[in-house]
Amino acid sequence: MADRERVIAYRVAAHQFDRTVTGAADLRVFDLGLQDSERSAVPALAARLERVPDLGAFTLTWSVRGAPHWHRADEVPSLAARLWPLSDADALARMNRPPVADGLAALREVAVALREVVTRPMTKGEASSRLTAKVRPELTAWCRGCEATHVLDPVFRLAVLPAGLRFDPAEKTVTFVPLEGRRDVPARSAGFAALISDYLRLHGPAGPSEVAHYFGAPVRDVKDAWPDDLVAVSKRAWLPADRIAAFEDPPEPEVVRLLPPLDPYLNARDRDLLVPDKAHQKQVWRILGRRGALLVDGEVLGTWQAKAAGSRLEVKVSPFVPLDVDMFAEEAARLAAARGLDGARVS
Repeated sequence: MADRERVIAYRVAAHQFDRTVTGAADLRVFDLGLQDSERSAVPALAARLERVPDLGAFTLTWSVRGAPHWHRADEVPSLAARLWPLSDADALARMNRPPVADGLAALREVAVALREVVTRPMTKGEASSRLTAKVRPELTAWCRGCEATHVLDPVFRLAVLPAGLRFDPAEKTVTFVPLEGRRDVPARSAGFAALISDYLRLHGPAGPSEVAHYFGAPVRDVKDAWPDDLVAVSKRAWLPADRIAAFEDPPEPEVVRLLPPLDPYLNARDRDLLVPDKAHQKQVWRILGRRGALLVDGEVLGTWQAKAAGSRLEVKVSPFVPLDVDMFAEEAARLAAARGLDGARVS
């Protein structure tokens, strides 16, 4: 295999698109968390499992980049320390640079106050209004939509996990619930190197730049935290030692999948490798009106959109090259079933 072909084949296998895994907890995507923005989690699971499970055994909270992710419940208590910023510069970068200099202290201030405020199930609106008076004014701003002053949203989102909070997924309005046995707000980062290795197992081979981009951290901090036991497979790309054999001889990526927008496979930060054509990149990673990706034998060969029409799912595919749309019929039917619909039609 050529270098790019080998990387693609490795990643398709690492993402377990072959559906040989029987339990959701064994999926590697949960090592980093499964993002659930715009209903992306269920179709991402449908692309990897024969049957999509109920996610009641997992915990949903704002975590990586302040986005909602499902995590294995037993890993959440330690996740706050692993994701805690590595420096003031890192904290400021992840919080979208609020007008303060002491990023770590500012994040800790908000997280501690939020932990004190939310001692029972509480909506985001109530928690936010109670929180505002407890933190310095520089961390708040007037919100036209709410017609109120509250903590800046990126800061608020990053403080939720360190405050020991999860979501109640049964509620339509964002509702926080204190974690059972929740820990104190972290005093320092602990275990970020393990997250680097987890990223590389799923999205590698890659380097500090891609890892930094994924977590929203400065490259310098990621380089300082870079694990010593990684194996360099090129001048700019590394893998954990336990994945070298899998990289050297990956299976052929012979799968056809409908990947949702924000699927973990598409969240790798080396987009030029995944989709070399710049015009196609703009379609796959649209800022507005996100679309899913057509994955065919390791290549992203188009985009797709879906909407429910009665009890059926209508899937519209937009391939970059001539394709037989019938090849996606089985995947569309799986996706429809995962969404509780009776069937699907692809066009």
